[in-house]
Amino acid sequence: MCQVLTGLIDDEVKNGIEKSRILIGGFSMGGCMAMHLAYRKHPGVAGVFVLSGFLNKASAVYQDLQQGGRAFPELFQCHGTADDLVLHAWGEETNSNLKSLGVSTTFHSLPDVYHELSRPELERLNCHEAARRDRWAE
Repeated sequence: MCQVLTGLIDDEVKNGIEKSRILIGGFSMGGCMAMHLAYRKHPGVAGVFVLSGFLNKASAVYQDLQQGGRAFPELFQCHGTADDLVLHAWGEETNSNLKSLGVSTTFHSLPDVYHELSRPELERLNCHEAARRDRWAE
C-alpha cells in the first residue's frame, strides 16, 4: 500500500504540484500510513494529520527520525478520550515520541469521542489547515 500511495504522490509532483503543498493524512490505520509516508518516504510534504491513529512503540518511523539531518513535516493530531479501540493514551504517546524526535506537533484531545470521525475533530482540522493556507498566501 505504501508503494501505491508513494506513486500517487510522485505523480502529483510530476504533474507540477510542489511536494511542499501536499498534505498527507488519515483516520485510524490511515493515520499510521500517513505518518509512515510523511516521515519515511516523503519528508518534504507540507504536513501530516492523524485522526484517532498511533504508531506502535517499535515503529520504523521512530528509527528513521532518529537518523536526523532533515526537516520533518508538522503533525496535527486529534484523538477521542473515549476511544476504546485505539486508546487515547496511544495517540498521546505517539505525539510525545514524535515531538521528542524533533517533529513540531499539535495534539487535540476530544472529550467523550469514541473511535469515529467527529464534527469537532473535522472543524479543528479545517481551522488548522486554513491557517496553513493563509501562511502560504503571504
